[in-house]
Amino acid sequence: MAELSQQLLKPENYQVDTRPLCQGMPFVLTDAAHPRLALKHGSHFLILDQLGQIPACNTLGYGYYRQDTRHLSQWELTLNDIPLSLLSSDIKRGYSGGFLYTNPLTGDIPPQKLTVRRQVTLGHLLWEKVTIENFGREAYDVELQMKFHCDFADMFEVRGLNREQRGERMLPQSSADEQKLFLAYRGVDGMMLETIIEFFGCKPNKIVDGAAIFQLHLPVHQPIELELCVDTVWGGHSLSADQPKQGFQISQAAIDDEYSHWLSQLTSITTENQLVNLSLERCFNDIFILRQSTPKGFGLAAGIPWYCTIFGRDSAIAGLQILPFMPEIARECIEILAAYQGEQTNTYTAEQPGRIMHEIRFGEMARAHEIPHIPYYGTIDATELWLLLFCEYIKWTGDLEFAKHLWPAVKLAFVWLDQTLETGNGYLRYQQVDKHELENQGWKDSSDSIMYADGKLAKPPIAVCEAQAYLYAAYREVAKVAVLLGHKTMAKQLEAAADSLKARFRRDFWMESQKYICLALDGENKQADVISSNAGHCLFTDILEYDKAQAVADKLMESGLHSGWGVRTLSGNAIAFSPISYHNGSVWLHDNAIIGQGMRRMGRTEDTKKILHGILDVSFNYPDNRLPELFCGFDRIGSYGPVSYPVSCSPQAWAAGSLLQMIKTCINFQPDAVNNCIRIVEPTLPEWLGKLTIKGLTVGKAKIDLAFDTSNGSTVCQILRKSGNVRIIVET
Repeated sequence: MAELSQQLLKPENYQVDTRPLCQGMPFVLTDAAHPRLALKHGSHFLILDQLGQIPACNTLGYGYYRQDTRHLSQWELTLNDIPLSLLSSDIKRGYSGGFLYTNPLTGDIPPQKLTVRRQVTLGHLLWEKVTIENFGREAYDVELQMKFHCDFADMFEVRGLNREQRGERMLPQSSADEQKLFLAYRGVDGMMLETIIEFFGCKPNKIVDGAAIFQLHLPVHQPIELELCVDTVWGGHSLSADQPKQGFQISQAAIDDEYSHWLSQLTSITTENQLVNLSLERCFNDIFILRQSTPKGFGLAAGIPWYCTIFGRDSAIAGLQILPFMPEIARECIEILAAYQGEQTNTYTAEQPGRIMHEIRFGEMARAHEIPHIPYYGTIDATELWLLLFCEYIKWTGDLEFAKHLWPAVKLAFVWLDQTLETGNGYLRYQQVDKHELENQGWKDSSDSIMYADGKLAKPPIAVCEAQAYLYAAYREVAKVAVLLGHKTMAKQLEAAADSLKARFRRDFWMESQKYICLALDGENKQADVISSNAGHCLFTDILEYDKAQAVADKLMESGLHSGWGVRTLSGNAIAFSPISYHNGSVWLHDNAIIGQGMRRMGRTEDTKKILHGILDVSFNYPDNRLPELFCGFDRIGSYGPVSYPVSCSPQAWAAGSLLQMIKTCINFQPDAVNNCIRIVEPTLPEWLGKLTIKGLTVGKAKIDLAFDTSNGSTVCQILRKSGNVRIIVET
């Protein structure tokens, strides 16, 4: 703390900046398609434009963020007040990046005589190293400017919400030795937020109104280096836990070592298809950078940039997707959601005892209770999904002590579920009670996402089909854990509840004329009879009879729903269909992976492989093989790639997890760690994948290595190594 206290300005030394922010422009998020480069580690992340910079007063979300707060809203480099020309960039590592620039015609300096290399890394602190080199035939004198500005906007402001009152933004200040730049803001809650930029090596000649100015003499072939470090401070305390400032190189090596060590603890997956391997590597890397700290532990952020925080539904689904290969990350997801489980009744936040949260935020608007995300609990399906993740974790680990530890939270979850069923006439229903709440609280939570076939919006309270199916599966799976823990009476009650729900669901949600499941029931039990992808989520739960499930699967793979790239959220034949709508015609990767799991459960292996192929094709068509949150639902035509959705998150947790989910689905693992056993039932992988090798798969306390080889439509499993007490049963 001594080092930090020495580098801080006293609050009384700041002066309020009375100039209008960005010439008085309102906060507005432009949803036009635009290139976006993302870097993240822990609780901070960078969103850069295609040139690797943060342009001033941008409406595209560019910035440096920490804890839902934009700590830099401008970060631009110029030579002689002229922008640089980008030659190349590399952000493959996800937590660090490199950018190489040259000069256009810069005063009397001919073009392409100078290079500026920027290296950025996000460890505990944000570090940048800048190297300038002259490749001309004579020495040049240049002025390098680094322009910094900070609006300290809450993420909800960045997304376009204009508040009635903001705090006080301070005038930029510099230290007496011109080595530090201080940007500050006092929030409406009285919290002083600071962004401190410290320069090392070559130091600025002066700092003027947030611009660090370097007067440089550049001899031929004699590079000049400078470094800077960005620290974020709230209420006098660094959000980086007062990390020592040891320089760019040490910081880069530390985060590289952290990633390598993390990766070495996980199950590895490789194939003979190098493109597939690149996609798998990207998925693992995305999960690493999306790990997010909170005051109650680690979890997975949903997606960058808009949802870089813990969500209940997203965490539970991503945990289910990655569990066999990253059990510790899945456990973190279980624990963090349990830590924030509802304890009391609060109308503003929609908290109720036992309910799993929807979303938590830590920015100024949450601290001032201008938004209910402290956390906000308005989700109808996170509780059931959390229960499913808990049960799946026990299957893979056999950790009954962990199950006993969380059993009170499990029982409390059923208290909320039972109460919700009682008020919902036998179904899990939601309705917007407070104006701050979401209108729709299933995974399609846009205000226009639940409708009838005629395009009119369904009337609340609404019971979406997939929430009921998740609950049915949760009844069945928790009953099995209850038996293991000796709670046989509870197990019987859960089984009976499952049977009752299944009978009601078949009666009320089935559309005989369409041979399909309706999207939802409205407040009068009228069917929202549009054809959507939601019905596909019911397939893996076995809530439908065989013939009805097959009819649903048939329709999902027809051209109305399947675009050629994947299953659309809404049929192309629906009145409300739009391929560029967030939930009414787009294609989501996690949606497809859940549907793919259902197809495999029903024995439809060719459809399962088609969905896997589609997910990989999307990966091959995106930069760095990164899977996006969603893309537009246009038909696949000729050589055109998938059409990007304008403001899709990338990376995104359940998009990254979708490929891992499809790999485990095709292999068809059936773990039973309590009995030291794992069954692999009729594995079916596509032949074009080549040999697939899995090393370090953990079942209970045992580890196994497996190889799968496919030829002539048949997949053979080979056991390469086994350590620990586990039986491996392969059924073909």
